[in-house]
Amino acid sequence: MRKSIIIASIVLFGAALVGLALVQNDTSPGFPNISVAELREKLDLEADLILLDVRTQAEWDGPLGHLEGARLIPLQALSKRYRELESVRNKEIVVYCRSGNRSQVATVLLREKGFNAINMLGGMRAWNQLGKPQTSEVKK
Repeated sequence: MRKSIIIASIVLFGAALVGLALVQNDTSPGFPNISVAELREKLDLEADLILLDVRTQAEWDGPLGHLEGARLIPLQALSKRYRELESVRNKEIVVYCRSGNRSQVATVLLREKGFNAINMLGGMRAWNQLGKPQTSEVKK
C-alpha cells in the first residue's frame, strides 16, 4: 500500500513538472508575449504600462540590473503579494525575469487573477544582449 502511494506521488510530481515545462516554454501565438524590441518601442512612446520584475532581490541588485521604474515582487512571493497590483489592474503589466521562464509562470498566475499581464521574452538577458539601458534605481 505504502509503495503504491509513493509511486503515485512520483507520477503526479513528474506530471506537474512536465506541465510547468510546457507553460514555461510557451511562445505560441496565443500566449501573451512581448519581445524586448517591442517593449522598447512602447517605452519610447511612453506607453502607460507597468513593469514587474519577478526575480529575487539579489538578482534585482545584481549585474543584469533591472528596468527603470520596475516594481519588484519575486515569483515565490507573487501568489501572496499580487494584491499590491490592484491599483494597476486595468493597465498592461509587462512581467520579466532573468531569461523569461519565471515571468511566464508569473504571467499565467496574474492572468488567472484577472490582470492584463504579458511576458517579456528572454528577460533581462535578452534586454542586455541588445544593449538596452537598465538601472539600479529601486522602486518596490
